Amino acid sequence: MLYFTGVSGYRSAAMAAFWFLIVAAAVSASGLVLARASDRLGEAFKLERSMTGFLMLAAATSLPELVVSCQVARTGAVDMAVGSLLGSCLMNLLILAGIDLTRRTGGRILSAKAAAHALASLSSVLLAGCVVFSVLVDTPAIYGRIDGGSVLILVAYVLTFRLVYVDRRVATTQEIVDIDEETLAATATLPRPSKWKPGVLYGVSTLGIFVLAGPLASTSNELAEMLQLSGTFFGAVFLALVTSLPEVVTTAEASRMGADDLAIGNILGSNSFNLLILFAVDVVYGAPLFSALSMIHATVALGIIITTTLATMGLLYRVERRLWFLEPDALAVIATALLFFYLLYRST
Repeated sequence: MLYFTGVSGYRSAAMAAFWFLIVAAAVSASGLVLARASDRLGEAFKLERSMTGFLMLAAATSLPELVVSCQVARTGAVDMAVGSLLGSCLMNLLILAGIDLTRRTGGRILSAKAAAHALASLSSVLLAGCVVFSVLVDTPAIYGRIDGGSVLILVAYVLTFRLVYVDRRVATTQEIVDIDEETLAATATLPRPSKWKPGVLYGVSTLGIFVLAGPLASTSNELAEMLQLSGTFFGAVFLALVTSLPEVVTTAEASRMGADDLAIGNILGSNSFNLLILFAVDVVYGAPLFSALSMIHATVALGIIITTTLATMGLLYRVERRLWFLEPDALAVIATALLFFYLLYRST
């Protein structure tokens, strides 16, 4: 419930909300440019859309999570910082499932055509499993300040990223081999797409999201204080929702463009990158991270594992017929994510 002290309190709340909407609109505009620039830049570098989303788009849209979580961790509020990262992973899955339910085409984002993303999906499951392990087990510290669990997550990310990258490169090479000579000859005559213009747009939009991440966090923090939200729940819900705004915009725009591979790769890549950011949070915090965390984070990480598994089953399930607003896989993802947010609310 909101409590204001007269007219001045009302004005301060209105001003905070006004600036929040201004910054959010700027982030949304940057996200729209970023989605299209990433798609064109990936085409110029001959990357398939799933890899473009997993690598280029995900890294850019995860910048708010990186900036905000490190800022919060520097103040010592590690529960809030980690909560924002784990909550953002659940928010991203909610975004993907929500867009799947509301899209106006006969196809589905979570379909067998997207089965190539299963390996990327399982990588975020593995990373979330590392988080559960690190929270529940007292992992040894390295040099007295870096938690062994953070190093485990870093190593797991590097290994899984290499697996995804090599797998998609091999798949792309095989697809080229399978193309007949006539099609290859026709393709060879087409002008090569320029790297400069999409490269500049990608850099500018990424810089815009990075610069706006700080004001976005500060204005949302003012609103959250007025709503009397704090701690782990604030990080996992309010901060996670705010920092996931670039994923909302870019995923929706990619889906509107018909680039489902780009949309899915963005969400799965962002989730993996969010979990990698835990290593950066540990470095900024300056003390073993996981030994300072509340056990509730293991529950949230478990929610990521279960929800991502449901989404992966939706990717692999070989039924293409769509039922309007009754997709069981997307509905299951939404219901499970909301359930774990509720469990978090009950525990805090």
